[in-house]
Amino acid sequence: MQTAAIILLLICYGAAGYLAWQQRTPVYLLALVAGHLSALASPLWRLLYGVSYGVSLDSVQAAVTQPVPASLILAAGWHYSLPAMLVLYLYTTRWWFPGGITGILTYLIFLLYHLLIELVGLRASLWSYRVIDLPLGLPSPLLAAIMAGLVSYGLLYVLLATYRYAWLSMALALVPAALLISLLTHGLLGAPLWIALVLNGASWAVGLGAVSALALLLWAIQIVTGGISRVE
Repeated sequence: MQTAAIILLLICYGAAGYLAWQQRTPVYLLALVAGHLSALASPLWRLLYGVSYGVSLDSVQAAVTQPVPASLILAAGWHYSLPAMLVLYLYTTRWWFPGGITGILTYLIFLLYHLLIELVGLRASLWSYRVIDLPLGLPSPLLAAIMAGLVSYGLLYVLLATYRYAWLSMALALVPAALLISLLTHGLLGAPLWIALVLNGASWAVGLGAVSALALLLWAIQIVTGGISRVE
């Protein structure tokens, strides 16, 4: 599985390099770099959403300071970036147009993409989830895909907004984008859920946290869709 992830990353870099030469812009290469940086917060999300015990300050500090596995950093290069890069390419070739309806449809495609990755990872035992009683029988992989889809969706908006910038301005805006959007999505919008999990809350508290997190995620998706629909 790790070999396949590396091969896919090399293909993405090859395609990004070709497009950088063809379109005279490094935006695709910078999107891959942004994806690599997004892996820096992965140990923290694994701790907050995946543990079955209370989280201490020491455990959070250990999760933040521990080295991120190289395989995770490599895989992260295309995990969030690939769907956003594909849509940007379709936009530059006039096969995709920003708008409210196209934005929502694009997010749903991103959601299916990340859900497929979640299911493949679970089947290959690359990761697992804490058994959580979420409302309406919502499975944990679907919730994870909703969050990951929002990160890719937000990254798409940044790509659309910056791909005409000067190269330095583009790099400053784009390189940290995936990490910052991940911090916002998992850390802030998902806070009602992970706080309930960290405090080992009762099932009703976890359910309320999950509903609140979903409402915040849907609100954020609507905001990003509005931004994308205004891209010229």
